[in-house]
Amino acid sequence: MSSMAASLVNSANLGIPISVYVLGDASYVAPLLIFQLAFFTPMFLMILDSSTSKHRTTPLNFLVMILRNPMIVGSALGLLVAGTGWQVPALVMEPIHLIGGAAIPAMLIAFGMSLNGSRPLQASEARRVDTLLASGFKLVVQPALAYLFARFALGLEGHILFAVVVTSALPTAQNVFVAASRYNTGLTVAKDTVLITTVVAVPAMIGVALLLT
Repeated sequence: MSSMAASLVNSANLGIPISVYVLGDASYVAPLLIFQLAFFTPMFLMILDSSTSKHRTTPLNFLVMILRNPMIVGSALGLLVAGTGWQVPALVMEPIHLIGGAAIPAMLIAFGMSLNGSRPLQASEARRVDTLLASGFKLVVQPALAYLFARFALGLEGHILFAVVVTSALPTAQNVFVAASRYNTGLTVAKDTVLITTVVAVPAMIGVALLLT
C-alpha cells in the first residue's frame, strides 16, 4: 500500500482538469490514465489479492482472483470497448452510467468520513515514517525521475517536458484509499498520504512551473 500510495496519481479527478486548464490539452494525461488502468492498478490489485488471500496462491487461484476483481475486469472491458469501437447497447450502459456517476461522490464521502476524529501523522498509528516516505516519493522523487527520464532518455523539451513533470507531480489517487479499505490493509498510510499529497500538490506543481518556465 505504501508503494501504491507513492506512485499512483490522481489522473482523473485532478489530472484531467489540470491538463485542460494548465497544460491546454486533456490528451496530455491520457497516456497516464491508460497506463494506470491497463497495467499499474491491476498489478497492485493482483499483488494485494495474492498477499491477503487465506489460501495458498496457485496459478489457477491467481487467475480466479483476477476474474473476480471488479476493478481489473471493469478496466479490461473498458479498454476492450474503446479499442474495438463497439457501441455498447443503451440498455446495458444505463446502469453503468448510474453507478459510474455515483462512484466519485461515494468515494469522496467515504474518504471524508474516514478523516472524522483522526489527524494525519498520528504517532499512535506507528505509520508516520511510512506516510512521510510515501508522500516524499510521490511529490519529489517521482517528478524528479520523470524529468530525468523525459529530458535525457526521451529528449523531450519545452511544453511537453513541462506536461510530463506536472502530471507526475499530481497527488496520490483516492483509489488507493478505496483499495486499502477493500483489502483492509495499509489504511493509515493510504488515508494520510492521499490527504497530505492533495494539500501539498498545488505548491509542488507551482514549484515545477517556476523551475521549468
